[in-house]
Amino acid sequence: MLNARKPARRIAIAVSMSAGLLLSSAVNASADEPPGGGAEQCYPTVICVDVHSGGTAPGPGGSQPGGGGSGTGPQLCDYHQVTWACHDPELGWFSSSKGCYFRPLDNPPAAGDPAWGGHDPKDGALYTKVCPQTDGGMGGAEIVFEATTPGQDVTTEARVIERATDQVHFTPPVGRAAPQNTAVVNAPVWLWADGAALPGVGHAELAGIAVTVTPRLVKADWSFGGNLQTSCATTGTPYDPKYGDAKSPDCGYEFRASSAGEKNGVFNATVTMQWEATVVVTGGPNPRTFKLRGIRRSSVPFQLKVAEMQVLN
Repeated sequence: MLNARKPARRIAIAVSMSAGLLLSSAVNASADEPPGGGAEQCYPTVICVDVHSGGTAPGPGGSQPGGGGSGTGPQLCDYHQVTWACHDPELGWFSSSKGCYFRPLDNPPAAGDPAWGGHDPKDGALYTKVCPQTDGGMGGAEIVFEATTPGQDVTTEARVIERATDQVHFTPPVGRAAPQNTAVVNAPVWLWADGAALPGVGHAELAGIAVTVTPRLVKADWSFGGNLQTSCATTGTPYDPKYGDAKSPDCGYEFRASSAGEKNGVFNATVTMQWEATVVVTGGPNPRTFKLRGIRRSSVPFQLKVAEMQVLN
């Protein structure tokens, strides 16, 4: 999730947690502060939305918007002058009055269970409650009863952005290479990523506010260990034997040394897809366009053997 350890609206990225982990143990999240400010700091695991009055959220690049207008960047919630993302897919909605995230239990226990604390289910609901800490970590998760839904102070726009963004699914790629077992030094190697198709566009409407989220691929970063790496503008073209010894038209690599000196005699290759999404908000009090950047999905490492060229006399 995103959080801010400083009142000056610098946002940090913390470790995302699963609901099961939250229910079973206390969670601590480490945070590193990314450069810059504004919309590029909204990552795919968090929807940044606002409950501020006009113009307090930083615009793209960290700049403050002009006099009296609303910000064009991501919008956030405040608690004791510290800024937090208003929604996290795992933690739920942030309550600016309580300073904690609340997520309704997917499968609440039956009435009479001790978790209800003597309350009747018709009088409210059970939530997982997690409170951010001032040091950037997260407090332990607990199950609490609430008569009214915490986080109702977030805007309608926030909920529409969340619904639209939830429809855009970035899946981890599967790295492929050819030839994988017979590649040789100074010969073309084809690279491509399976399962990395462009996600569909997300769209949602509510109370006259419409949000469209359009993803695009920025690049695919390939790493083979050490300083061996390359980047491609596409997911790559799958190799077919009919291509013979031709080079890949859009994503390839030529090794200058064999993998003989590597552990087990192979390179451990990975591909990381770099995505971004354009969010267009129309209707409502704050129509605008901003980008969600820094969306990354990495493959499981796979082995690639590269041999020296053998010359027959």
